[in-house]
Amino acid sequence: MDLQQVWASPAWHQEIQQWITQVLQSSCLTQTGPLEQARIRFWSTQVTVPTDHGQLWFKENNPGQFAEAAIVASLAELTPDHVAAPLAIEPARGWMLTPDHGKTLASLKSADYQLWVRVVTGFADFQRQLVPHRSPLAAVGLISMDPAIAGNFVSNQLLLHTGLPPDHPLHLSSQAADGIYASIPALEEAAGAMSALGVPLSLEHNDLHADNAFIPGATNAPLRFFDFGDSYWAHPFSSLYVPLTVMQEQWQTTVDDPRIRAVVTAYLERWTDYAPLAELRLVVEPALKLARLHRYGSWLRLLIHADDASMRQYGPHALEYLRTLTDPVLG
Repeated sequence: MDLQQVWASPAWHQEIQQWITQVLQSSCLTQTGPLEQARIRFWSTQVTVPTDHGQLWFKENNPGQFAEAAIVASLAELTPDHVAAPLAIEPARGWMLTPDHGKTLASLKSADYQLWVRVVTGFADFQRQLVPHRSPLAAVGLISMDPAIAGNFVSNQLLLHTGLPPDHPLHLSSQAADGIYASIPALEEAAGAMSALGVPLSLEHNDLHADNAFIPGATNAPLRFFDFGDSYWAHPFSSLYVPLTVMQEQWQTTVDDPRIRAVVTAYLERWTDYAPLAELRLVVEPALKLARLHRYGSWLRLLIHADDASMRQYGPHALEYLRTLTDPVLG
């Protein structure tokens, strides 16, 4: 099924309009104009809803990420200061209606590394608050990617990819699969290093950047994060992978840049009650390797429901995370 065609169809727009109207009536809100489709991608679509109390955002996810709506609702209950709470959700359809919380940090167009410090330290505070709450998040669909199961997970995925027809975008040859299989001991060693340190698992955003955090209403107010479709319950340090990638791209630099090192240090300092800073640094590289597995996993659960064109475009991208699992990240 081509989700992008479905989401562009009059029938779909009529269906969501009916649901939105019911939600607005129950919340004593009035729609003041037509729905406007802000974007369509094969992984999700967003629609703006003008009302007499400001703009709302409707989102429907690819079925591989239907759980996001229920996860966001649960996060909003557990840590209300850190999440943009939805006005309503329909978990069985992956629907979510959320108030507009303003512009994101990315809209500031700042090249100051302190903006990234704010993002990662704010997210670390969020992660620490969530540590005791694995059960309620698992109950609403947050998938666990415990480092201890990483090796077994990769082995099982290789069977999937080698079993696909040779012309399939997700096919792996036996030779390519053998190369990835040979990296499993290094992956398991990385997982063991993280486990030995004792930092607990928590929410791993898996797509953490300044466009997924709202500008706070006050300087000392906590950041509110959103876009949790890619998330896992995993090692928290893996959430540094996307920030490191984006910072290098934005600044045309390398991970040795003092600004990037300062951002990583600021994040780790939020965890020094578990181990000294020097020991925490030792597990950043292992956690970043595991983050590639999280990126692969989130792409795969979307690609299962992709149209042919999207599969051809993004399938090789997903496989690249598998191929490079144990390549150095920090050098």
